[in-house]
Amino acid sequence: MLNTEILLTIKLQQQLFVDPKRIRLLKEIQQCGSINQAAKNANVSYKSAWDHLAAMNEISPKPLLERNTGGRHGGGTNLTAYAERLLQLYDLLEKTQQKAFTVLQDETIPLDSLLSAFAKFSLQSSARNQFPGRITSLQVKDLHCLTGIKIDGIEQPLFVSVTEKSAVRLQLVLHKEVMLMIKAPWIQLSKTKPENFTDNLLAATIKSVQNLGDEDEILLTVGQTEWATTTQNSDYRVGDKIWMTIDPEQIILATL
Repeated sequence: MLNTEILLTIKLQQQLFVDPKRIRLLKEIQQCGSINQAAKNANVSYKSAWDHLAAMNEISPKPLLERNTGGRHGGGTNLTAYAERLLQLYDLLEKTQQKAFTVLQDETIPLDSLLSAFAKFSLQSSARNQFPGRITSLQVKDLHCLTGIKIDGIEQPLFVSVTEKSAVRLQLVLHKEVMLMIKAPWIQLSKTKPENFTDNLLAATIKSVQNLGDEDEILLTVGQTEWATTTQNSDYRVGDKIWMTIDPEQIILATL
């Protein structure tokens, strides 16, 4: 495993807001409630600590520190709620950067899609089938939005049905990148072409069949994509040409 160190710097108004040294100082204040002690713990002078804090407060949208006067042990300095959230955000950004760097080592992950890369290093789901795509059509009817999505490797678009409110919340618009997630049991198989089923009817080829006791796990190829489903013990065989259907309401749609 590579030993990497990623140093995160945030600027506001083209000026340095936080960096690892300033974050360390805020964390020490959070722990001990004293700027003087925090400076010692962070191995900086008291004047340097004050200069850093003053520079941060000058450009911060909200105050970072609050002074406590009096009390049993005298006055002290605490972080504001905004500063506490800043530390939490900084920790999240550090973790995200580190995970993003690990994507570089996996050449199977495309780096021209933010959503695809994010899904690989961060998004975890129980859905076996996950495919990035782009919206090609939107049709609102009866408080639902039927969304057509083009997936690389499949000629025809897949359709996803979400509520109109969900479409607004997800800010669905034409050409937006989205992620489709389909749990294996939601995929239905048939040896004959189903009648009266037009949306999400796909011709597939069985790639593998694995018996799991009461059911079979089946891998299929559709165009240049691979899918997984489960079914009760069947007589499907590798190489069989079959039909695969997915109810538009049984597809989860995610986006950034």
